Amino acid sequence: MQDNEANPSLALGLYRVSVLVGCIALIACFFWYMFSATAAVNRLSAAAENFQYTDRCDSNGNLIDTGKPNCVDLGDYLLINGPVLKALRKACSEGQTPAMLILEKGKASRIDIVRVEKSLAWRVRNKVSGPC
Repeated sequence: MQDNEANPSLALGLYRVSVLVGCIALIACFFWYMFSATAAVNRLSAAAENFQYTDRCDSNGNLIDTGKPNCVDLGDYLLINGPVLKALRKACSEGQTPAMLILEKGKASRIDIVRVEKSLAWRVRNKVSGPC
């Protein structure tokens, strides 16, 4: 926008500042959504709800015979879908320790959540578990 005046008016200056602040806020919200742990948990929960499970597990990752299918082996992880989304990290290489991850905000690191999400996406895409 160009004015015929040599100096912009106060209204035009306020308009430009408000557009700049709005753009910065939109970009900040985009990055917050892409890189926050809460967003990662939300994406993983949505993907886990839509997945077709074949195995039945208890809350500790042990296979059982009763109940509806709720777990899947993802290679590095065993994902257990229930009231609380859990993943059992396997010790596939040296230096890794097996651990139960509760995939909630503040309970697991964003890195672990994203790794489980990528493993689940790999499983959906290729119909096989990733390598351990």
